Amino acid sequence: MSETPFRIVLVEDTELDVFLIRQSMEQAGLRFELCVLSNGEEALEFISKTESDKTGPLPHLMILDLNLPRVNGGQVLERIRQSSRCAPIPVLVVTSSNLPKDRAIVAQFSATQYFRKSSKLDEFMSLGPVIRELLERRDSFSRACAQ
Repeated sequence: MSETPFRIVLVEDTELDVFLIRQSMEQAGLRFELCVLSNGEEALEFISKTESDKTGPLPHLMILDLNLPRVNGGQVLERIRQSSRCAPIPVLVVTSSNLPKDRAIVAQFSATQYFRKSSKLDEFMSLGPVIRELLERRDSFSRACAQ
């Protein structure tokens, strides 16, 4: 895995969930820089800035809650996939929702993976290894393409 920290953008409005996601990544042994955006509007602004700065670094991963204030996560995911710069970024949807309509949105806009938040701490902490696997796949794919 990469020696440099992974750049991860987390779009989540619940402070406890931000804490738990950070803890799960630390427990999985990940080195990361975490940019936390607390609502969908901030996420759309981030995407716009990323599109306009063609030389700025892209995140290695975006983690997205669906139930966000101001602009919902489905709309943010749609915008990510419409963006010329952001579309290739892996997006992990982390949400408490298990509704068929939410799963359909996630599938329609090609989220990389779906993780359902659990109220059980040990199940929630299993998120760290999921994130690690996504980043390892991305890292090995990037190295293979560079050869």
